[in-house]
Amino acid sequence: MASIATPQPKKRSSDMDAAIRIVHILHILFERTPRTTNEIREQLKNHIDDVPHIRTIQRVMAELEGKFGVYRDDDYNWHINRQSFNELFDLDDTVAIALLVAEQQLTPITPPHMLQPLNGLFNQARAKLARSENALAHWTRRVCVANASHHLHQPQIHPLLHKAIQEAVFNHSVLRIDYCKHQGDEPVKLEVTALAIFYRGAVPYLICRDHGQLDERNEGIRQLPFSRIKDVAVSITGNPIVNGFDLEHYRQGGSLEYRFGEPFELTLEIFNSVRREVEDAHLGENQVIKPVEGHPNVFNMTVRVPYTLNLIQWLLARAPYLKVIGPADFKEKFYRELQLALQHQAEEVLTVPAQPTFRP
Repeated sequence: MASIATPQPKKRSSDMDAAIRIVHILHILFERTPRTTNEIREQLKNHIDDVPHIRTIQRVMAELEGKFGVYRDDDYNWHINRQSFNELFDLDDTVAIALLVAEQQLTPITPPHMLQPLNGLFNQARAKLARSENALAHWTRRVCVANASHHLHQPQIHPLLHKAIQEAVFNHSVLRIDYCKHQGDEPVKLEVTALAIFYRGAVPYLICRDHGQLDERNEGIRQLPFSRIKDVAVSITGNPIVNGFDLEHYRQGGSLEYRFGEPFELTLEIFNSVRREVEDAHLGENQVIKPVEGHPNVFNMTVRVPYTLNLIQWLLARAPYLKVIGPADFKEKFYRELQLALQHQAEEVLTVPAQPTFRP
């Protein structure tokens, strides 16, 4: 029986080397044009160690001809059309606007050093719109971004600390960290396995497994804000404890938000100002708004919502302009919370009940 030889995969390095070679050739032509094939090969020696034979360069140039603005003249000198090259990477107008709106959205909540690699792209988008021959050239006077509600300023985190945590997460490394439970506290030393990162608004959190809290209930998983980590070092001798951690499964379990129960159908009466806020950007799924007969500025709304702290805070902030109708259990807790807030006005010092109104 004839044997079937297992095909050997191509060496990754050969394809990568070829791609790198092409990039350097384009860069060489961009620096000065025209150049002969021999000149291109000589210049390659300044960029790569293993410079191929002249015949290989000839084949590469023949394949590049007509691409990326590369062409040759009658004397066999190689040129690059800079305009044609730039047009290959030119942004569409709609893409440019999307990028600059995204920049405005991201700037208040993203550490500057994380946005820095995108600055070139943002600047390219600005230049694209600035040289536009239509109204898009004036986009900055016609498009802006504003927050829908008050947002907290992002914490000041040293870029090197941010980078160290990020690299540890990518490698599931063991970290030894100095962590303060609250600002101003003396730091405690923890040994953790770095598992993931998530952002709650502008605040980045390290999701990790604390080697000192490996209990059966949560297997030591903690969420530590970067801003309270004062020092971090990778442990060479520590053994990472990943235990099949999956970020999506963790998120779906509600661990990335303060969740008090399962989603439910909420019924409200809302004033016109609330209606204007939610009629386009819905509060939740299956939202229905109907007028209340005889009351032109009052509406009935039913909507399926997540049972989270974010929802409760959103409702409390608009309490003077809405009325919770049901479900009964949620209604009772909501108005108990409002009564507690009202009592503070008569208290000399703030007192908070030992049992919170809303509990998981």
